[in-house]
Amino acid sequence: MNLLEPYRQTYRYDAGNNLVQLLHQANSNTWQQTISLHPDNNRGTETQQSATDFDVNGNLLALNNIGTLDWHYNNSLNKLTRDNKTTTEYYIYDYQGNRVRTVLEFNQKIQRQRGYLPSLDISTHQNTLHIGTHILAEISKDTIESRYQLSSHLQSNTLELNDKAQTISYEYYYPYGGTALIAGKDKTQVRQKRYRYTSKEKDDSSGLSYYSARYLAPWLARWISPDSAEAIDGLNLYVYVSNNPLKYLDPTGHISTISWEHFVDIVNKHMDGKPILNFWVGEKHTEEYGLNLLTNLGVSINPVENFVMESTDAGRHEAPADGFHVRRNFYIQTRINKNASPYIMKDLMTLSQKHNYYIGRGYWNDIEDEYRNNLQKEQHLQGNSLFLIGSGHLLVHNNTPFPRANKNAFPAYKYVEPKTSIALVPIQEVDYKYFDPRRSGTKTQEFGFWVRGKDGSTENASLVFGQKKVMKKIFGNLAKPIPVLLKNLPLPVGEKPLINKTTEMTKL
Repeated sequence: MNLLEPYRQTYRYDAGNNLVQLLHQANSNTWQQTISLHPDNNRGTETQQSATDFDVNGNLLALNNIGTLDWHYNNSLNKLTRDNKTTTEYYIYDYQGNRVRTVLEFNQKIQRQRGYLPSLDISTHQNTLHIGTHILAEISKDTIESRYQLSSHLQSNTLELNDKAQTISYEYYYPYGGTALIAGKDKTQVRQKRYRYTSKEKDDSSGLSYYSARYLAPWLARWISPDSAEAIDGLNLYVYVSNNPLKYLDPTGHISTISWEHFVDIVNKHMDGKPILNFWVGEKHTEEYGLNLLTNLGVSINPVENFVMESTDAGRHEAPADGFHVRRNFYIQTRINKNASPYIMKDLMTLSQKHNYYIGRGYWNDIEDEYRNNLQKEQHLQGNSLFLIGSGHLLVHNNTPFPRANKNAFPAYKYVEPKTSIALVPIQEVDYKYFDPRRSGTKTQEFGFWVRGKDGSTENASLVFGQKKVMKKIFGNLAKPIPVLLKNLPLPVGEKPLINKTTEMTKL
């Protein structure tokens, strides 16, 4: 007997980008969901709204047929009380707003606790112990079972296998994270699955998905609280990934991750209209990550007319007079970057031959005078440019740590046509322990997002950022505020299917 059948879902939105109606059609069943919206704002509920549906900050106070919600003064969810009044779940956070503990009470007695540490969570439920993604239980007889979670392009966990490659559970999701299908041989094992849509934890008591900054209600296709970053993405503070959940994901409720191909496609379409766009690539002078990113840009972005490379031992910002100067500069680069692959250095040499090539002085001195006044005003730099520069010149906003450098070289792109410049820094260079103490004077709000590596991995991801106006113009709602302290920057989310191993010890 086949219980599966095709279905069709139709989504209707209003002028404010709110989902107002969902129509589900199948041979066996057809149903419709309507979202009730406040006439003066974008707050939405399943039932006709009343004055008590939201608090003064715009946080939802009740989940229909589930329970009531209580919020802290700082707009973090405090507790959920089920409609039966006998079950309450509490949520505890640290000073940075990260959830560190959940407690489930039944008739005012603790039934379950779960504690979270960075990259680790520990929960206790009767005689069960969960450590990280490892689930351990002890009763009378021990058996060990391994779980492997395979995820989709949105990092949603779809398939769980044991160590014999047998299916434990399979789950298929609706676009906004609701479960369309979940199956498995053992109901108990299926229910133990916690990390689901976009690899986020789904709370059993509420059905909400926890995204660090906010909670997503999949059946409402929206957040249950407004964006704390305010109206940077438009006036609708409740919409999830601009209502494009099949393409984008929001790992923390604030910042996006896209593929390399998508990034290149957006940039090339923007440049097709012939506007100038400069790419500032950050590097650590002794590592090859920045060089690799630069060469990938060089073969992916079109057109690029100029290639400007910082040298730690060069005379002036000028085009080399002959091939000797080019070879000399690359000899210097090779000498300081002993880890660089000879293939990368060859690609860089090709870039210098393919484009108008300029050498930048060490410490990027005279950046404003030489580039803005000489190269650009005298039109030596015509068209789009690729810059290779130390990451400190992009991530630090003053020259206090580098007194020998020009003060206008921090950030460098800000002083050389900031309205047409974007920066890219490899994830390996986003070292918050080094840069955060040097970013305390940052005053300009930057906007950005993560782009995965050309190989599709997060290990080779890059942070793309720049001033709000240019980032919004090119990338729209993908560009979100970048925190001053890099330690608060959410990590990128992977695209390739990943295998996450969990180990379960169950009493039989």
